[in-house]
Amino acid sequence: MIKILIDNEEVVSDSNLQIKEEMLSTSSTILKNCYPASWELDKDYTSRYYFPKDYSKCKIYEVDGENETLIFCGCVKNTGNINLIPTEPHYVDLQILDFKTLLSEGETLNFVINDKTIPEAIQQVIDSISDYGFVLGNIQILSPDDKINAYSTLNKTAYDVFQYIADVTQSRWTTRMIDENTIAIDFYDPSLMPQASPILNTHDYMCQNKIVDISFNYSTNDYRNKQIMTSDEVFANITQTETIIADGYSKNFMCQNKIGVVTSITVNGVNSTFATKSESELGVTADFIYTPGEMTFNSRNTLSTGSVIVITYYAIVKGREIVLNSSEITRINTQTNRKGVISRYENRNDTLSSDELIKIGQSYIKYKGNAEITLKIVSENDLFNVGEIVNYNAPLEELSIDYMIKSKTIDMYIGANKTFYTYELSSNFNSENAINYFDNQRAKNQGNLGQGDTITRDIDIESTALIQFYDYSIEKIQIGTTTTLDFALDSVL
Repeated sequence: MIKILIDNEEVVSDSNLQIKEEMLSTSSTILKNCYPASWELDKDYTSRYYFPKDYSKCKIYEVDGENETLIFCGCVKNTGNINLIPTEPHYVDLQILDFKTLLSEGETLNFVINDKTIPEAIQQVIDSISDYGFVLGNIQILSPDDKINAYSTLNKTAYDVFQYIADVTQSRWTTRMIDENTIAIDFYDPSLMPQASPILNTHDYMCQNKIVDISFNYSTNDYRNKQIMTSDEVFANITQTETIIADGYSKNFMCQNKIGVVTSITVNGVNSTFATKSESELGVTADFIYTPGEMTFNSRNTLSTGSVIVITYYAIVKGREIVLNSSEITRINTQTNRKGVISRYENRNDTLSSDELIKIGQSYIKYKGNAEITLKIVSENDLFNVGEIVNYNAPLEELSIDYMIKSKTIDMYIGANKTFYTYELSSNFNSENAINYFDNQRAKNQGNLGQGDTITRDIDIESTALIQFYDYSIEKIQIGTTTTLDFALDSVL
């Protein structure tokens, strides 16, 4: 038996109820022909209207005798299909989203994650959204002591930041309902995700677990073995030193590039003190003041004519990194007798670090560098939870691998007292998705060209350095050897 409460008022709906739980997308359900259960007392469905306010809390319980188990909790998001004809029942269709939606809809953040380990960074974000009911869950990643040196969350949602952290740590994250007021945030390396019992390809296993159907799809729609990552601004990997001669009256000096972090400033060979503008505003006194992201720095005092200023700093430059899966390129080259590169491009301006830009590219190759096998399992038993890892002892060797439970759909046929569970399992652990269909706050920005717009095209130069990182190769384009061409789009089809 199913019991549904909206603002603590019991309601009823169609006898068929479907709840879809997903790894990253917001779990949801649709209540069709919904109305208060109290209407059943007098059967008067036409003189009253049921219209719950948006963001009303909805709780769905599975009732077994005196025991009630909360199986879904969320809020009313959209309302529709109310029949206004006086002689017709005034039922309503409701879209209910779980409170994970607040990770994207809630307040945007405005602080800097500075010199924090990964668990500390996650905790800092959760502390900022704790009023929405989010708490720290399980953090099981391979390198928890790795640090995020400087990452601005300005105007980003918590969802954006969690996805960024997952990218740079090559981990997966998900949410877990604790109770009606609490949701835990979990981060896992794929090798440390919770393990479910393996799927056996035997008649006894299928019967005992009431598996109705099991099938698979094989897709290369999102496959790539070369990932190009760009960013408009990243910190250079090496310092740059410039010499500037004072003119005797100006206190402002210009560098050739935007200043990221200053490491030293000398005047006539003598070390000088320096600080950022924000540090200066907090009371720090220094000989020179600079603002990260600007090309100029300022002297507190006027320097005499001919004074030699030597500044060493990490510049902010355009970033471009390439991550390759060489074995996959060779495999496709051998199979097709053609060049084996399958390439994808992405611009990520949510990072200022070349190293982190590389790690994001590695995450794409790691999770999308193989064709995705999707298993679909339908059962009358509740077998798995979203985010678990399960091995399939399949009749085909290619299918006998580990899978991640990506989504779970619960179909409850209340009148017939039947429940079916449909699971979607992914072989490459790919869980990337927008949290809501209306979510436009993702880190990635895709745009269409209009008439007269231009694009910049980078031509890869063969004289590159090859660097190994884990199991993947990274190709770094040498500074100054990238050719840039502008192409204008004369017409739009």
